[in-house]
Amino acid sequence: MSYLVSLCIPTNGVIELVFPVLDSIYAQGVDESLFEVVVCDNGDNAVFRQMISEYAGKHDNLRYGRTDAPVFLSEPETYKMATGKFIKFINHRTKLMPGTLRYLLDFVKKHEAEDKPPIVYFSNGSLKQDRQIVYFDNFSNFVCGLKILGTWSTGMAIWKQDFDKIPRDEQYNELFPHTTILFKERDRKYIIDNTFLLDEIPVGHGKKGKYDVFHAFAIEWPFILGELLRTKDISTETFLQLKKETLKFCIGMAIEFIVLRRPCSYDTSTFMKSMRVFYSPAEILWSFMRCTMRKVMGKMAKLVKIK
Repeated sequence: MSYLVSLCIPTNGVIELVFPVLDSIYAQGVDESLFEVVVCDNGDNAVFRQMISEYAGKHDNLRYGRTDAPVFLSEPETYKMATGKFIKFINHRTKLMPGTLRYLLDFVKKHEAEDKPPIVYFSNGSLKQDRQIVYFDNFSNFVCGLKILGTWSTGMAIWKQDFDKIPRDEQYNELFPHTTILFKERDRKYIIDNTFLLDEIPVGHGKKGKYDVFHAFAIEWPFILGELLRTKDISTETFLQLKKETLKFCIGMAIEFIVLRRPCSYDTSTFMKSMRVFYSPAEILWSFMRCTMRKVMGKMAKLVKIK
């Protein structure tokens, strides 16, 4: 059967997350011959395997597979299982809003006949932009428009015909594998669609992985951008803008998880070591002071308003 859309859900088998997400998909009321759901599991939860097998028994368009790919690398493995014309990543903790599946199907029907359909990222209301849907004529502006969301796979989507061009033995970035895919096509039309389509199940930062968060965002992400700059696929202006955005993001995390000691599952022990690879001590200190001042002023504004 030929599907229009493949909804791809990589997971490590968290029962309380995956099944509400699946329920939100099948509650869309869309003909199941138009889409498929692909669940790829790199966990070791036998109860989950039994439950997902029973769930799949009720839906012919649900495909379940296992992979040994570690952590984030299960994402491209999920895409390899997909057969639909358009692949949409679904985080195993993000439920579909009513109408989301129909929205994705309409997008595919609008663009599927094009020789080179646009590359699209669904930013889910997370960006401040003038219009809900923004079109870009070049790769550099698209990457700049993504801001820090370029590191987040939640908005990821790819046409099957584009994904099939990627060699099966491609070496994906281990922390941000979606960037290997999203940044592959560098001569297309691009779209950032900021429509609110997904509703994240609140889990807090205590259950979002145990990876070295500052190595990921302060080293690996700027390195990816640096490679795009080296190959002249993004401009110097784009690189510097995103480098600045990333510093602000990292300092915000440092304030939350190191200074204020908010609960998190991340490894934050390499903060200064990681930050100093791409940023000077003066840049780090200045950004810390600015972020701290903004937080203090924000709290003061609330107090004044209350009074």
